[in-house]
Amino acid sequence: MPDGFSLYDQADDGTFRQASYPATENALITLKAPEFFQLDANQAQVIDIVVATRPPLLVPDVIFDENKVLDYLRMQFDISQIGKHFCDKLGFYRSLYFLEQNDYSSIGELPCTPIYRSEASLLYQFLVEQEPSNAVLLSVNDTFADILAVQGKNPLLVNRTTHVENVDLLYYTLNSVQQLGLTDPTLFVHYFNKPNKKLNDLLSKYVEKIILL
Repeated sequence: MPDGFSLYDQADDGTFRQASYPATENALITLKAPEFFQLDANQAQVIDIVVATRPPLLVPDVIFDENKVLDYLRMQFDISQIGKHFCDKLGFYRSLYFLEQNDYSSIGELPCTPIYRSEASLLYQFLVEQEPSNAVLLSVNDTFADILAVQGKNPLLVNRTTHVENVDLLYYTLNSVQQLGLTDPTLFVHYFNKPNKKLNDLLSKYVEKIILL
């Protein structure tokens, strides 16, 4: 997360435990993660690293050139401190994202084998596995909210807003649905922290199909 980082661990019964840490020196990751995951110094455990520091850049498959990844990223982001870039497949697009050098170096010092995925890719994969052909997912964090929309398996929108007041999120969601021309979409709402009942009630007044995750 932009104002720090979170660690998640899935137990054998499928439940999750989570710990969030405020923004501080990145070296703290190397101290907290082994303690959280109970990693031994010689352990090579595989850990998924979900990158959610910024929304990815989507490049259509038909024009994608692997040799131009840094050029693509430079058009939208300041990559002067880039440490490592990544590329996921997302429908008809390539999802490009990166970690800055401090973050990448800190994670690289952990006694584990990291596998990097974009949060947007995971949310997209969830949406395409759902029954409705028109689906929108609103993922709400403390300081930002991401919205993804798909029609069938085709991603229509991957975007982020830093306006997280309830009325702002309502407008953001309804405007996205209207601009995309989605008919009777199912709205999935995901909260990183505690559910927001007031936002749920507000959305329910304007969206017929809502599923809370």
